[in-house]
Amino acid sequence: MSDILKLEGDRAVIDCSLLGMELGSPEFVSHHLKLLSALGKKPKTIRYEEEIVINLDEDKTQILNEYIDLLRQFEGIMIKPDIYGDVNDDNYSKRKQLLRKVYSYLTTDPLHANELLEGFNEPTPEKNAYIEGWQVFKAWVNGITRAIKKTRFFQLCKTHGGIQSAFGELIGMKGAEYFSTSMLFLPKDAIKLEEEYVLEYGIVVNFYEIPDKDMIIYVQRNKTLENLDPKLKEMLRETIIKGIKDKSVQSGDIRTVFDEVWRELKIQFLDTATLRGITITNLEAEIMAREAVSWLAGMGSPIENMTLDEYITDAYIDAQNAPIYIDHSKYGIIHTLWRYNEDMIETMFANAIYLSGQERKFDESNPVVDVVVKRINMRCHLQRPPATFNELQAALRIMRTKPFTYPLYLKYKSMSPFFSGYDALLVWLGTSEAVLGVKGVGKTAFTSAKISAIGQKKRILPIQDIEEMPISAYRKLGFHVGTLRVQSSETEGISQTGVRGAELDLVTIANASLRMGEACLIINEIRSRVAIQGVINILNTQPGVFILYNLHAESLQDVQDRLELVFGIPSASMYSTDRYSFLVKLRFGRKERTYRVLGSQFESDFAQKKFVKVFEMNRGVDIDTTKYLCSFLDTPEASMNSFENLNFEGLREKIKFRFVPPLLDKYSKQNGINAKDYIMEAFFRGKVYDDIRRTAEQRNDPLLMEIEFVMKCNSLSSRLVKENEKGVVDYAKVAKQWKKEFEKLVEKEIKEHTS
Repeated sequence: MSDILKLEGDRAVIDCSLLGMELGSPEFVSHHLKLLSALGKKPKTIRYEEEIVINLDEDKTQILNEYIDLLRQFEGIMIKPDIYGDVNDDNYSKRKQLLRKVYSYLTTDPLHANELLEGFNEPTPEKNAYIEGWQVFKAWVNGITRAIKKTRFFQLCKTHGGIQSAFGELIGMKGAEYFSTSMLFLPKDAIKLEEEYVLEYGIVVNFYEIPDKDMIIYVQRNKTLENLDPKLKEMLRETIIKGIKDKSVQSGDIRTVFDEVWRELKIQFLDTATLRGITITNLEAEIMAREAVSWLAGMGSPIENMTLDEYITDAYIDAQNAPIYIDHSKYGIIHTLWRYNEDMIETMFANAIYLSGQERKFDESNPVVDVVVKRINMRCHLQRPPATFNELQAALRIMRTKPFTYPLYLKYKSMSPFFSGYDALLVWLGTSEAVLGVKGVGKTAFTSAKISAIGQKKRILPIQDIEEMPISAYRKLGFHVGTLRVQSSETEGISQTGVRGAELDLVTIANASLRMGEACLIINEIRSRVAIQGVINILNTQPGVFILYNLHAESLQDVQDRLELVFGIPSASMYSTDRYSFLVKLRFGRKERTYRVLGSQFESDFAQKKFVKVFEMNRGVDIDTTKYLCSFLDTPEASMNSFENLNFEGLREKIKFRFVPPLLDKYSKQNGINAKDYIMEAFFRGKVYDDIRRTAEQRNDPLLMEIEFVMKCNSLSSRLVKENEKGVVDYAKVAKQWKKEFEKLVEKEIKEHTS
């Protein structure tokens, strides 16, 4: 017995990974039928093991057993010499060839095997001696034909159009339209959840719960595509297969190739359908063209369609044929029905690198690569052997085209209004900060959101190995952003020379940029010893430098351990960073959404050589009862989740410090501004952001929380904040003015983008 096929009692177990064939492919179906026919006993059930495990129950196994019996009987018939007639008949060898051909097709294309038998039309022999043999063979042909048609597996082939689709129906997969691959069926016990929403191009999103597996499945459907005329589907399949083979699109302008090919294909489909007399609508041609270009110049239609869903933050491929799974902002990590086979992944890899425009090598000598496909704002981390054990892997981060804002964080209940105001204040004052957390917690988004608080009067220099921050969105609004490209951590210490010349390391880039004048350095993802050493050196040798950076860590002790044990850097160097903000993922039950929230924030007390906690998340029974406590104020308003009813009258007198935070004390003494006045400013900034959030929700206008309107509100609030003759800002008066002017600004904004 083969190692690929083993019997465990009455169950046959087929290990597809050992076979090296994709489960559900035509090659696999054919070979595994032959393996089953060689078994000495019939299995009651069958188990298929690949990147997934599929079990056939007794009834479905019986469908295959019935067909295997037919194959065995056919093998017995083929070796009977008397069924072919007289050996001297010229047609004797032709009859043997016919049955051999039919037998080969029974495991690859049963429909064609049946056509060959039904097409048997050998004329009556001229010699009487050969007539009886001819009649016997003809009777066998008719009997075999009837036997084939009686099998349920043949009927499945007939109903679904072929052996691959029939087998897919048995195991719960369906073949894709354009590749030799499979898509999982929804389990029979799947329960459809109430939530449903529609994306662009008529794509409907549904969610299904699998009760016995505590699993949620994400499903997209496009009825226009599903209901296409079969002739249009065939036209679409031909176009995709030919285009992938030619790779003709990988020579156009990466900035326009997707849209240009989309337009050309739409015209092509309309013209071809008209010439062939096939009815086609403009919408059908549009959807067909997008489906095709998604494969020819994109990441494949499933992933391209995922980028249309604002709730999806990440998509993951663990290996060829492994089901793609996603990180959904509401449901967390959930599965999809799609599987990409090797051809599909290789096509996606090639397109991602081409569309990034970075001319990265990605082969056995360079098995790991990070690129960004700007068109869909997707960061692609790709891996292949020898960095893996023969798997092709991808982690795809779907980034926002616009930066996050403080009102958006308040919408998602990731922080309190007072924290947003205090954080924006300290960013504006120029405090250096490390944003920390585990992978995928939103460090880059939180760091880039702080740019709005820096303002348009300071030079900002994001330093990145790949373009993750939405720089162009800030430049459009008048921010002075001069992004710099740095050598990636995986190539650090290796000379990487290409058309753009040698890539420079972070330390060289940072020092060179600071020689050009004062600026805020934003360093995305500190991954290596060289990078963290460079940041610490800059902070220690250039006091007052303004640096925001990200680092993977979950606690101050974690940072200390990494510095000392991993990088060999004294932990005392941590005090050179003014603030440490920790972001965490929060869930309330297995089936609830994942929240990315502020976990805690610390300020460095350089003089006392200690870290002072200034904010801390206090987990509630749900996100609405979760609080973000201000540790340094004994003022209830500082920990409120909403500032809708915040009253600035007498608020300054209610401010009671448990202690004055180190940074607040520093800037209060440095700028001659009372610490309470800074706190009032933080309250007011928080009020501005919370008003924006609440108004956007009340008016059902999410655009009000985007960066464009937030900056208009920042500008308005800054103009309103003026000191009186005593050098003090009357925030009660400012708040009243803000309310009136804000209402006018909202009406004007809504009118502009709805007209």
